[in-house]
Amino acid sequence: DGAQIVVAAGSRVLVYDATDGDLVHSLKGHKDSVFCVAYSKHGKRFASGSADKNVIIWTHVAEGVLKYNHSDSIQCLDYNPVTQQLASGTAVDLGLWSPEQKSVAKHRVNSKILCMSWTADGLHLALGLFNGHVSIRDKFGSEKAEVVRSAPIWCLQWTPMPPKTDPMDVLVVGCWDQTLSSYKVSGQESGKEQKLDFDPCSISFFSNGEYFVLGGSNKKVQLMSRDMIYLGDVGEKEDWVWSVAVRPRHNNIVCGCNDGTVTMYQIVFSTVHGLYQDRYAYREVMTDVIIQHLVTEQKVRIR
Repeated sequence: DGAQIVVAAGSRVLVYDATDGDLVHSLKGHKDSVFCVAYSKHGKRFASGSADKNVIIWTHVAEGVLKYNHSDSIQCLDYNPVTQQLASGTAVDLGLWSPEQKSVAKHRVNSKILCMSWTADGLHLALGLFNGHVSIRDKFGSEKAEVVRSAPIWCLQWTPMPPKTDPMDVLVVGCWDQTLSSYKVSGQESGKEQKLDFDPCSISFFSNGEYFVLGGSNKKVQLMSRDMIYLGDVGEKEDWVWSVAVRPRHNNIVCGCNDGTVTMYQIVFSTVHGLYQDRYAYREVMTDVIIQHLVTEQKVRIR
């Protein structure tokens, strides 16, 4: 529910209160640097992955309940939003753990996994690899599609809620060829590629799927539309922004910076509208205008 902020800092996992920023827990379960953390969608568990090659699963009250290991450092984690299956990525393999099984299913990969994201229905998992490939897999770990880019894929995320006009899952990919691109589950490109002037490091969508925030080497947190249109800067830091996360069902954004600072921002989306005779116009998703006839209730969208 967004009540806690979980931070990987050194060899510890820090848990903060999202309302007032107070430190609630400082967890010492790992023996080396913690590279990644992930919260389950039902809010009862979170996980941490470390250079000590271990994944620890914690309860929401910070009790370590399970540990499993890989043969290499844990680079990224993500919980399946439907089944609570946990995916973990290293330089050599993909791990899939679920509450129903006592062992971890592991699948070899040919390049380091830098990032991962489940679709909203929990049926597909996308992996971003150091060799520039995006591997789209089913929930059992079998590859179903592949996208080839020219540089490491440092961040990616599926839209959390496909629009009614096009109920297809869309994957937004941040590549270190300084581009943003989007793809369907089939691996087919969706929409126009956007050129950046920096290396993108982290992507996080708002719960409604209309916007996402982007952090990277330009030291900024930027607001983007789901169509990858730049809308504005949320904040600017002193160093690279390596991690961004949107608070579920809120307009709060947390960013983790290379200088060790953790900052929370709040975004206010103001209503812009106008009335002329029997026609009412209002802004939608920041970049569109909807004109509605008040008598017939017919609507026209201007992009």
